[in-house]
Parts: sequence; C-alpha cells; structure tokens
Amino acid sequence: MRNLFLLSVLVLGGCNLKYWTVPGAPLPFASVNYSVMGSTSAEACGTYIFAIDWGHLFTDQQGSIGGGGAADPLSAILGMLPIGGPSPEAARALYDAIEKMPEATNIYAPKVHEHVTGFSPFGQPVFGKRCATVEAHGVKLGTGPVPNAN
Repeated sequence: MRNLFLLSVLVLGGCNLKYWTVPGAPLPFASVNYSVMGSTSAEACGTYIFAIDWGHLFTDQQGSIGGGGAADPLSAILGMLPIGGPSPEAARALYDAIEKMPEATNIYAPKVHEHVTGFSPFGQPVFGKRCATVEAHGVKLGTGPVPNAN
C-alpha cells in the first residue's frame, strides 16, 4: 500500500513539472576601455560605548560594494544591524582604500576582513571595538565602450 502511494505521488507530481528554457542570444558584448591598477588596502576601526561609535557618529566618509554608500540610507541602516550590508567600519575602509589611489575610479574584487572584540552579541559591539581591513585592486575606467572588431 505504501509503495502504491509513493508511486502515485511521483506520477501525479510529475504532471505539475514544467520545464522552461531561455533561448540563447549570440549578441556580442561591447568591449570596455579600462585598466586594472595596483593593489590597495585600508583599515578602519570603531570604538563602541552603548552600541554607538561616538568618534565617527557625524562623519560621512563611506564606500560601498555595488553602489549605495553615504547617499543610500538603506545601506547605512543595514550596516548598523547585524543582518547584512557592510559595517560602518568596512564602509570607511572601502572609502580609504579608494582614496589611496587618486587616479583610480573604482575598486575591483574587494575582500573585507572584520575583527570584533569586547561585548558584542550577534557581531554588533555594545562595549568594544570593531575593525575592518579591505584589500582590493584599483581600476581606472576609460571613456566608455569601445567598438568591437569584427
């Protein structure tokens, strides 16, 4: 009886399965004028008392991975929460890393390492210190897309 039930579930469940494919589009992508520069790194720390970094409370030097930054209030809120987004220290370290290379327009493949000490449930320091180190490569974008050679 049990085998008959499992067989009927498999057979009836298979009727609901739909398979969709996306047709291929052999479109050539435009080449971009850019150059990867040397590596850069930076470190930023924050000292927290009552879960507030008083030393950086009114500063506005942030970088962002994938857009956002200081002008994006959602990234700033998510950075304070332990649920996602870069921490405020990681955002400041990204900003400092790009500032070390004034000729670079972007950074490529950033790696962020964070270290938290003190009383910090869920990674958010209440009393303690959080430091973030960023390692990346500088990228200088050119004038824009370059026509593809045929």
